[in-house]
Amino acid sequence: MKLILLTLATFLISSCQSMYSNDPNSLFFSIPKDSTLALNKEMTISSSNTHGTIQAGKLINDDAREFYDINCRLDFKKFGPRTIEPEEFSITRTEDGQNWISQPSILRFYTEVYLASNKDTDIIKMVCQIYGDSNDRNFTVAEMQTALGDFISIKYTSVK
Repeated sequence: MKLILLTLATFLISSCQSMYSNDPNSLFFSIPKDSTLALNKEMTISSSNTHGTIQAGKLINDDAREFYDINCRLDFKKFGPRTIEPEEFSITRTEDGQNWISQPSILRFYTEVYLASNKDTDIIKMVCQIYGDSNDRNFTVAEMQTALGDFISIKYTSVK
């Protein structure tokens, strides 16, 4: 009886341990705090928006967005029209999640990357998303980087 309880207790304690990976190709990888996100090209914000949308490595209009492919939006506080110059932003935290768009058929999988500027650019965050169904999964950071192309790059701090 003691052996069964000991085995059960060991299983329960180990199942509480969070999954973690150092590999951006893994679903268990989280961007380490104090990593950076670099906007490598100018981003033009139209007069009616406070964001720019990137898909397949290109800046696109929201109307051209394909929701079933990863797309990312950089959110700013102020409306355009304006141009955001290339800059490196600090990543302060990230959050992954999902929510129903149309239950039970369409799920939205997303990653929010909260950002801070050293140049007082009014950046808020980058939100990447993809639509799927209950058989799909969130995307990896490596898949997100592929969708961003060379428009945006992420540099990871070393994890100890």
